Amino acid sequence: MFRLLTITIISFISIVPFLAFFHRFLELNDNIAGYFSFALAWILTPFVLLRIWRAKPGLETLPVDPDDPIMQEYIAISRNHLPRFINELAAGKLETYIKFPHSFGDEIEHVWGLAHSCQNNEIITSIASDPVGEIQEKDMGRLKISYNDVEDWMLINEKGEIQGGYTMLAMAKIYEREYGKLPRRYINDLSSFLDFKWEG
Repeated sequence: MFRLLTITIISFISIVPFLAFFHRFLELNDNIAGYFSFALAWILTPFVLLRIWRAKPGLETLPVDPDDPIMQEYIAISRNHLPRFINELAAGKLETYIKFPHSFGDEIEHVWGLAHSCQNNEIITSIASDPVGEIQEKDMGRLKISYNDVEDWMLINEKGEIQGGYTMLAMAKIYEREYGKLPRRYINDLSSFLDFKWEG
């Protein structure tokens, strides 16, 4: 909202220097100078400013290429620590979640699911996040996710402390690469993760 309001104010103010330029320096008459000034101030100026001043998405909705090298690095770390997750899942004392790719219609999304148990190198899970695509009836029950398809996992205790969640660190790093400094509210959220410390 602040971004759009600021761009609107700048666009209105820019009429004055445009008028001065066209009227005084190019010596155009008042009508023609006015037409050009209003067109540049109300069409070109906001267009340019919107391109330069990009709206920053929330970390939770950050569009990320799954093949991004940073994401792939932290998926690999997560998979290396998957045995720890499986042991804790079997113990049944913590909240347990996994992240995995799943097809919704024609799109593959990377979603979080509540993990229930393990059997035959698969994790029985139910979708916990809200995908962009339409959830089909087949997605509403319990799914069997191969260990090889698990991209990340989280173990959450009663204090809200989180083990795992390596792709969240990847997303924070990608955010800083694309949009600059990570906002304080996201830094505070990352403080709940025990396996890494945000040093951005």
